[in-house]
Amino acid sequence: MSEFRRDKKLYRNRKKGMIGGVCRGLADYFEVDVVLVRIIMITCMIFTLQVAFIGYWVAFFVLNDDPGTLTDDKGHLKSKFRGSYERNSVLNSVHDRFAQVEKRLRKIEAYVTSSSYKLRDEINKL
Repeated sequence: MSEFRRDKKLYRNRKKGMIGGVCRGLADYFEVDVVLVRIIMITCMIFTLQVAFIGYWVAFFVLNDDPGTLTDDKGHLKSKFRGSYERNSVLNSVHDRFAQVEKRLRKIEAYVTSSSYKLRDEINKL
């Protein structure tokens, strides 16, 4: 093992991991063999089933993915959308939702700046 570095961070390594990459991330962090970490994890699962299982899933949700595993072999950022069609459909749905919000805001603005709103406001003040 090398000496401890402060700039080292604990991540999940999903690219090289088996289930969620937690054991592989721990092995990378402590610079030990991943087989050793998996054996320790299985032993803990046998003797303290609930504690080890809950600990694993808490680590799975708490730890971030390793930034090195977020890109593919070509260096492009990985996306959960497989094709450009899916990305375009998501972009179009977001655009439609913003258009609906804009219409609603325009209606609210028109009502607030209208004379009937000012009249109701003056009547409510009485």
